[in-house]
Amino acid sequence: MAVTFPLRALGALGLAAVVLAGCSSSGTPSTANPANPAMKVTITRDSAGIPHITASNFTALGYGEALAFARDNFCTLAQDFVTVNGQRSKYFGPKGLSLNYSAGTSDTNLDSDLFWTRVKDSGILTREFHQAPPLGPTPQVVDVYRGYVAGYNDYLASGKLTDPACKHKPWVRPITLDDMYLRGYQIVTEASSAQFIGAEVQAAPPAHTAATTAATTADPPAPNAATLTAAFGSNSGDSVGSNGIGIGSQDTAAGDGMLLANPHFPWQGTERFWMAQLTVPGQYDVEGGTLMGFPLIGIGFNQNVAWTHTVSTSFRFTFYQLKLAPGDPTAYVVDGKTVPMGRQTVSVDTGHGVVHHTFYTTQWGPVVVVGQAHYQWTTTTAYAMADSMGNDAYRAANQYLAMGRATSVQDLLNIESTYLAIPTFNTIAADATGHVYYGDVGNTPNVPASLIASCTPPGLAQLVYQAAGVVTLDGSRQDCAWQNDPGTPVPGIFNASHMPHTIRTDYVENSNDSYWLANPSAPFPAFSPIIGNIDVQQGLRTRLGNQMIAARVAGTDGLGPPKFTLGSLQAMWQSNQSMEAQLVLGALVGACRATPSAKASNGTTVDLTAACTALAGYDKTGNLDAAGGWLFSEWAANAPSKGLWSDAFNPAQPLTTPAVLNTANPAILQALADAVVNLQQHHVPLDATYGQVQHVVRNGTSIPIPGCDTGCFNAIYAADGTGGPLAAFPYGVVHDGSSLVMTTELTPSGPVSQGILTYSQATDPTSPWYANMTKLYSEKRWVPLAYTPAQLAAEHGTSTQVAYAP
Repeated sequence: MAVTFPLRALGALGLAAVVLAGCSSSGTPSTANPANPAMKVTITRDSAGIPHITASNFTALGYGEALAFARDNFCTLAQDFVTVNGQRSKYFGPKGLSLNYSAGTSDTNLDSDLFWTRVKDSGILTREFHQAPPLGPTPQVVDVYRGYVAGYNDYLASGKLTDPACKHKPWVRPITLDDMYLRGYQIVTEASSAQFIGAEVQAAPPAHTAATTAATTADPPAPNAATLTAAFGSNSGDSVGSNGIGIGSQDTAAGDGMLLANPHFPWQGTERFWMAQLTVPGQYDVEGGTLMGFPLIGIGFNQNVAWTHTVSTSFRFTFYQLKLAPGDPTAYVVDGKTVPMGRQTVSVDTGHGVVHHTFYTTQWGPVVVVGQAHYQWTTTTAYAMADSMGNDAYRAANQYLAMGRATSVQDLLNIESTYLAIPTFNTIAADATGHVYYGDVGNTPNVPASLIASCTPPGLAQLVYQAAGVVTLDGSRQDCAWQNDPGTPVPGIFNASHMPHTIRTDYVENSNDSYWLANPSAPFPAFSPIIGNIDVQQGLRTRLGNQMIAARVAGTDGLGPPKFTLGSLQAMWQSNQSMEAQLVLGALVGACRATPSAKASNGTTVDLTAACTALAGYDKTGNLDAAGGWLFSEWAANAPSKGLWSDAFNPAQPLTTPAVLNTANPAILQALADAVVNLQQHHVPLDATYGQVQHVVRNGTSIPIPGCDTGCFNAIYAADGTGGPLAAFPYGVVHDGSSLVMTTELTPSGPVSQGILTYSQATDPTSPWYANMTKLYSEKRWVPLAYTPAQLAAEHGTSTQVAYAP
């Protein structure tokens, strides 16, 4: 079937018009060459709804990709364009919440609008755009963005939008290149500036009064560790992140390379993955997943290489403690010289008036107030945030285009080392020669341990560093600036020689702990603490992953002969083993039977007899039929973070310690009492299976979801009615966890891959791809990820040819 969409005028495409085809060097429109034939784009949807898009160049590729994407998710991305343009207050009210599921934050619409208006008005994207690559975009990157804008706008103009979430809504409009680049900025700052939107907006100088001076010069009370974790998050742990395993020739049955990609991402919002194969013959041919509004593959495979990402322990930002000038809280002192703060005043139309707000800036970054950490703006002290990702939007796009062209894991490492643009991710990869790669090689502030030791101010900044790992440096000393390495594209970041990476032929694994045990047989030495630490307790998924790999290589897991095949890799992941249950369930049941009642947090005494029986029957998995699994999950959610174990972590045995539940701690049974109360309040049987509780709803149909949040590799996080940012989710509804899952073998004849997108391709409930893969995931089924023309033909998909005529 051939469909022709008219291309809209290019005049509204935004700040990049100077480099667009059909424009003169001055940026004014020129007459297109009438001899240029229309460019062709072929979009073939396979049986799972994954589009395979082949185009004659990158502009046409972006055009076809946007057409396919818009059919699935137009409204979700359209609302995000409202966000990054600072218009949420106007359309959704200033007091509503702008939820950032990936960053784990929620800001008011007004705060969000003020932040994004500041970003827009700062001119940073225009300045970066006009720099030469790698800082500015390459011509191919501009082309794919340009085509994406045209495809998005033509879909909107076609009248084919059916999603009730935004059809006929006043905030839906054609977009420009500026919108796309703002979305790129949003993606790369998810783990840095986007976490501190409210902190920037709340920063205001204190009043100039004697009483204020006396009050604000007093030392603030020290926050506790829990408060600091809430303020800054944690750079390790099992609550967020991903799993990645690269298996080399030593450990695969066929002696080739294999990869498990298993990012854990939100099940709603723009941080959902969308799957596609993007092909410009001879230049780019990559299949995998990408985040909404980023028109290149972020996790995927080509003919020779497959790669994935996990959230790194590395911080992409630091704070600076400012010494303020006497009598002027809007000036700060560096090396004895007074420096006035910059001011940027922005205006936001709320729909009921205009709000004006002034941001304050320093040489280190914008001034922030992080109340939970007691980082306040007083008459003597303030704090600024330095973000390495603020100049990374175009460089990251350039890097991902190059990564899709990598021919080996060594080539991939070389690309990462050149661009140094990865935002807060580790990379795990495998290639067709049987080599595997792990690296935390990205855009990391050049803050070695020596700088932390010499430049962390005493007192509160040291407490923050010890409790949360967040670095705060002395902003009154120029020698506390981020240091420089040779060969970096921008100053102030590490080069690859100062970041962990390895290429091997056995395996590499990461589940959001630090680089230390990427392969436990060859632990990394210490790098800068801003990247992560060694000799620290490992998360449950890290321990389980390495345990499962060892059993698979030895053939002792019941999944077949030793070493990995694609089928045994899939079966291993789908086993849904709960590492926490393996470690503590027996002891928990014993303690419950010995003391079959306990006081809950609300003060009521709870009979635990039925809970003991339910837990005794639990099979220690996240399978749908795992009776008692939900009760165990709720116990784990309430279990104490301190005093959980009776044995200590041993760095010499990092994958097996600690392992003994501290049943002498009364909080252990109190947590079980709280779990019982929770289930009873929500009318859930104590022996309920995961399949009875954990679910999503698609067009009125409830789909049970396997997986668990107690150390399952297939991590799934569902609402349990405890409120907070997830209060809007009904009880048992999944909101985060396994998302894009791919198992890929790189054979001599090309890649063979199967995968699943757990929440399906579409957020549009009228799309045929709204629930299909979610149902397959519920049934532990996979879809073939066709890569070659022959593989795609076997999928019996539907093909659409689009004529693109600039």
